[in-house]
Amino acid sequence: MKICHITSVHQPEDIRIFQKQCLSLNNSGHKVTLVATGAKSRFINGVYFKAFRKRGSALRRLIFTLPSILFYLIKNKFDIYHAHDPELVPVLLVLHFLGRKVVYDMHENFPKEIKRKELPVIVKRAVLVIWPLVEKISFSRINVIFAELSYKKDYPYVANSVDILNMPLLNILEKNKKNKKNTVFSIGYVGVVSESRFCLETLEVLHSLKKKGVTIRFDCIGPISNQKTHVQIDKYCEILDEIYFYGQLPAKESWRIISRCHVGLAVLEDDPNYIESLPTKIFEYLAMNIPVITSNFPLYKSLTEDLGVGICVKPIKNGGLEEAILEMKNNTALYNDFIMNISKNVEGNFSWDTEFDKLENFYKAIVR
Repeated sequence: MKICHITSVHQPEDIRIFQKQCLSLNNSGHKVTLVATGAKSRFINGVYFKAFRKRGSALRRLIFTLPSILFYLIKNKFDIYHAHDPELVPVLLVLHFLGRKVVYDMHENFPKEIKRKELPVIVKRAVLVIWPLVEKISFSRINVIFAELSYKKDYPYVANSVDILNMPLLNILEKNKKNKKNTVFSIGYVGVVSESRFCLETLEVLHSLKKKGVTIRFDCIGPISNQKTHVQIDKYCEILDEIYFYGQLPAKESWRIISRCHVGLAVLEDDPNYIESLPTKIFEYLAMNIPVITSNFPLYKSLTEDLGVGICVKPIKNGGLEEAILEMKNNTALYNDFIMNISKNVEGNFSWDTEFDKLENFYKAIVR
């Protein structure tokens, strides 16, 4: 099949879009094009990257980028057009009415995400009124992939769908299992660096531990969400030792760094979009034999505590994160139990290979 993946927001080498879907499809014998914004058009590991000019603001993308992408997609025929951003839904709808086979990959519950964003009140109200109508018109006609099981209940009108969960690439992650651990007991985090992801609270806990004579290394990988958070992080970096912020890194480099940590963090605040969605990072940590500290949401507890692979804490100030870190550091028997339970209960059970089979079969059913 000739398959075109489209994103106007994500990086060209995004893990779900490029590393998991595009490369897996290419390795399976399909001809894959990735339409995205970036420097120049080129082949990346056998996948053709069609570059469009990168524009920062959503308004500029809507006015300039999306029409250019739509023209390219109309001009070039593919068996499947697979888009990954909410702003591309109207593009898919136009392609659908032109008789093309289209798929929307729902990475997030967009209306719930809008509710928590800091936007002008009038803009937020307008989007929350208009966008659900756009979704209802579109998703009753086009094929939808849910990246999380929890999204489905809010979209009973979707015509045709499949769950393609964001499971880890075990064949790559498992290569990092035997990497030597850091000399200093260390915690690691991969993802957007923001207050809602508990990053500032983590630094406050590390500061508290330093006052008690306990040094914990912190490896933090990912883009910092805003300037205010950046300023606060800089202040902590001046007073804390063994704190490393790397920014955005290629996936393989991120995993190499995190694999040297003793604990993986996935403590997210009490938010509707977080409570019902397991972060991919949890599965990635476990695939590298790293016990986890997570929020105490029921869904998270069903993995972390029920399988005995880590500790859950309340995602609030003084919610138990400091105690959990110390327990992991000082209770060797408990830590070794977590490692053993990862090998016994998790190893090999959460893999992208299973999800890719579902993706390929979904495509085949659509083009029949």
